[in-house]
Amino acid sequence: MNKRIRLFAALCLPLAILVQTAAQAQTQDTSERDRSLIVGFLEDNLSGAGRNIRIDGFKGLLSSEATLESLTISDDQGVWLTLTDAVLDWNRSALLSGRLEVEKLSAASIELIRRPETAATTTTPEASVFSLPELPVSIDIGAFSVDEVHLGPEIIGTQDPILLSVFGTASLKDGNGAATLEIDRLQGPVGSFRLDTAYSNADANLDLDLSLTEGQNGLVATMIGLPGTPDLSLTAKGSGPLDTFIADIELATLGQPRLAGRVGVSTIVDPSELQETDEGAQTATSVPQPKTRSFFADIRGDVTPLFDPEYAAFFGASTQLTVNGVSYPDGRMTLDDFSLGTDALSLSGALAIGTDALPTSFDISGTIQTKDGTPTLLPLAGDKRFIDRAEISAQYDATRGEVWSAKAQLSGFDQTDLTIKDVSVTAKGLISRKRHAELSQILRALEANIQIMASGIAFTDPALQTAVGPELAADTQLTWRDDGKLVISDFIVLSQDTKLNAAGTVSGLDSGFTFKGNVALDTPRLSRFAPLAGRPLKGAVNATAQGVFTPLGGGFDAQITGLGQNLEMGIPKVDALINGRSEFALTARRDETGLNFDSLTLQTPAITAQGSGTLTGESSNLELAVRLDDTARLNAGVSGPLSVDANVSQSTPTGPWQTTATMTGPGGSQANLSGSIANTFNTAALQLVGTAPLGLANNMTTAALVQGTAAFNLRLDGPLALSSVSGTITTQEGARAVLPATGLSLSFEKFEARLDNDNAQISAIARADTGGRLTAEGRIGVTSGLQTDLRVIVNNLTVSDPDLYSTTVNGNIAITGALLTGPKIVGALTLGQTDVRVASVALGAGGDILPITHLSEPSDVRQTRARAGVLATDSNDSAAYGVQLDVTVDAPNQVFVRGRGLDAELGGRLRLTGSTQNIVPIGQFSLIRGRLSLLGNRIELTEGELYLQGSFDPSFKLVAETNTDDMTIQVTTSGSVSAPAVDLTSSPELPEDEILAQLLFGRALTEISAFQAAQMAAAVATLTGGGNGIVGSIRDSIGVDDLDVTTSDEGDTALRVGKYLSDDVYTDVTIDSSGKSVINLNLDASDTVTFKGSMSPSGATSLGVFFEKDY
Repeated sequence: MNKRIRLFAALCLPLAILVQTAAQAQTQDTSERDRSLIVGFLEDNLSGAGRNIRIDGFKGLLSSEATLESLTISDDQGVWLTLTDAVLDWNRSALLSGRLEVEKLSAASIELIRRPETAATTTTPEASVFSLPELPVSIDIGAFSVDEVHLGPEIIGTQDPILLSVFGTASLKDGNGAATLEIDRLQGPVGSFRLDTAYSNADANLDLDLSLTEGQNGLVATMIGLPGTPDLSLTAKGSGPLDTFIADIELATLGQPRLAGRVGVSTIVDPSELQETDEGAQTATSVPQPKTRSFFADIRGDVTPLFDPEYAAFFGASTQLTVNGVSYPDGRMTLDDFSLGTDALSLSGALAIGTDALPTSFDISGTIQTKDGTPTLLPLAGDKRFIDRAEISAQYDATRGEVWSAKAQLSGFDQTDLTIKDVSVTAKGLISRKRHAELSQILRALEANIQIMASGIAFTDPALQTAVGPELAADTQLTWRDDGKLVISDFIVLSQDTKLNAAGTVSGLDSGFTFKGNVALDTPRLSRFAPLAGRPLKGAVNATAQGVFTPLGGGFDAQITGLGQNLEMGIPKVDALINGRSEFALTARRDETGLNFDSLTLQTPAITAQGSGTLTGESSNLELAVRLDDTARLNAGVSGPLSVDANVSQSTPTGPWQTTATMTGPGGSQANLSGSIANTFNTAALQLVGTAPLGLANNMTTAALVQGTAAFNLRLDGPLALSSVSGTITTQEGARAVLPATGLSLSFEKFEARLDNDNAQISAIARADTGGRLTAEGRIGVTSGLQTDLRVIVNNLTVSDPDLYSTTVNGNIAITGALLTGPKIVGALTLGQTDVRVASVALGAGGDILPITHLSEPSDVRQTRARAGVLATDSNDSAAYGVQLDVTVDAPNQVFVRGRGLDAELGGRLRLTGSTQNIVPIGQFSLIRGRLSLLGNRIELTEGELYLQGSFDPSFKLVAETNTDDMTIQVTTSGSVSAPAVDLTSSPELPEDEILAQLLFGRALTEISAFQAAQMAAAVATLTGGGNGIVGSIRDSIGVDDLDVTTSDEGDTALRVGKYLSDDVYTDVTIDSSGKSVINLNLDASDTVTFKGSMSPSGATSLGVFFEKDY
């Protein structure tokens, strides 16, 4: 090796001479070269991740004295170390002889401001190979000095910086070495460290003198946290040959010894190694031989002042450590006895290690318990931990067999957040040495069966208590053999009904272990982990992982499978996807090349997902395919299957993720996504192009029903926010919309939404099937509550309800404000000829649907009931705001109200204000002219009005008034157009049936004929639309059970009068407007059999028998 060094030096010598000659010729050029070449080389090679070194004022590397003005080391937070005015005085030519001779290495000051920032470890997909770090530079310093070393407050935890001086010497020559080191504190409490040591190969003599002294509040006492930071002294002194070396050690505080004792080593000479001198004395042979050495340690003292007073019960007044042992040249070692004792701790025993590094015997026992039996506070960092008692014992003797055993018992464990009543550990096994006949060697093996049981477990955290439970048990079987592998036959942990099981082989224990095997988890009740997760978890999980794992390097090659049953996370949209039986499988590996997902599958009743891919430090590629059976599971308002096929890839470590995806959704919707996402996942450049049926929106609102197809071409460029989206959404030919509330059916000639800068510019033209046109222009903001500014033009729009009204509308409407928090509609509408039809019969006269309780109601049935308005809803579910209104409706005339004998014309102006939740109408349509016709009687209308109160079913009131000789009669028709009410009043006051008789015939009710009664009933039908209020009064006054007015297909009116002659016999007589009558007779023979007979005016008769059964 030395020859190679000399050869390399000889080859470099001409270059060194050339450089030195050039240096003498051009000093300025040399300085620049020093900076550009040498300094750059040193800075580049000494710097690293999180460590940046800067050298200034570097001179004279090729001279006998090299200097630099300053050297700084910094990290991301700035400079943390500064060295100034450094000098290296050395012998250059000695390098040619393979020697480093440094006469002086000094610095004016070193300032250590703070601890350096630990460089963040970047997690990469690749697994690392476990190895010890290698330093880039080797440094050997002979003698050195630093005038001032500044230690910042962050270094030692003091308020003020610490100032030190350092001086040292070192020499190594001809087998003799010596070193001294002196460190003194320059400010504050006195403090000094001294080391003086020397060793000679000739006589194997070692001299050691180490001392540390400091006053109160000293540096060492502060750093190790001694209570009260007392003055401190530590000495270690010894001198003599290594064969009989003994060192005295003492630690003292406040001038009082705390720990003192001796440690030593001596050689046990084998008589076979001795030879006689001429005088007959025995000396060691000149040939060095491996030596048998005994060693000992005996240290004791009162250490309680070194700890907080609360630990006094554990240590007591005396702590002792004694060790006596022997090490043999063949590798054996014995600890003939060792003991460690305090007031609460007693640990002692003996141990023997064979030449094969396995124990040949041991006998160890120990207890922890205070003398008075009170709980013992253990001297451990962190939370305070108490125990009532702990006991351990272990025994083995190879001369008696291969079996070893050990046990430990702990009771009364108590810390801030956890108590355990009892913990027991039982272990037994074999230590065997068996000769292998074929290999001619002894094979070693260790076997262990370990059982752990903990009971009375109580966490203060209820969530942890529910998850772990009051008991925990573990059982494992381990085997280690000469091949270096540790076999885990079975490792089981039980906690309530949760079981963790593992089995496999651990190898490479000397180089970063590898585990090959399987791990299984079975938990039938996830609900026990719900409080810990903070979510209402439910269901059962059984998962297994098998393969090869290298924990220290992070590598693995594994297959993971899982089975879930009725899983729930308390997130409705997720629960809808994972409920039922869930199956999961993953095959993946991670090594030096990267992370590879060979296959990933997820199968539930709702979703199927498959994936694969590779992640490396250079490039990555991922494939994913997802199928959802019905989007209705997500309460998305749409129904139908959804499929997504996606690919993401990255070509460089910091490059963007290239993304493509194809989506097919409900109703034939489809979309293609392409573009890139930044490596930081905060910006993207993506384009989404596709089509979707407009009918998907029908499941989200009942205000409008649409059909047709929408095409979209959208782009996201910038931050992942709606403000970065641009593009267009348009409807294709055939797009239609139906507004059920208004009866309008619209065909879109054009619809376009152009997104840009937080806004969607809207342009739409639609024609109504009934005639007319709607045009909308404006914008809708995509943020801040959907701020809107739309202008709608209504042109000759025909609005009608076949049963109620028909009109033509013109005008302008503006929709402004935030759509999500309360927009406002302002505008003016003008009505053309308007026909309002008062319903001849009450619409929906079938009556209300009786309350029904729906069991296991399907979602589509519930949706149908909601649209029909028969689904009870919580008032709190309604919008918290109403649409503000300020709309003027003008109709100067030609508002005709007809039906039920009414023929009226109204006109006026109506202003709708308030909100959709509380419409406040101002103004009305008032009566211009009109009349009421009953049985040829024409009664002039004297009062009338028409107005809206929140729906498209207008409300009105019309009053007709006439005078007879004896009274004044008023007929008032009022209410909604679909279900008006009629009131008859008179002065003087009479019953309604009497008023009607006087109005029609000028007679009292008792004075009219049967035919006039039929006419009166027809008039009532005209007024009430089939109502029976007045008819009931007439029926009661003439003493019949049934009185009804009917109309034939030809429009003829007839009166039917019926009465029970007895409980089982019923008859009725029908008289038409021409005076013809029909008589019917019914006889109920039983609950199911009825005889019916009839006779017509022509004398024809009929008889029938009817069987009826209710079911």
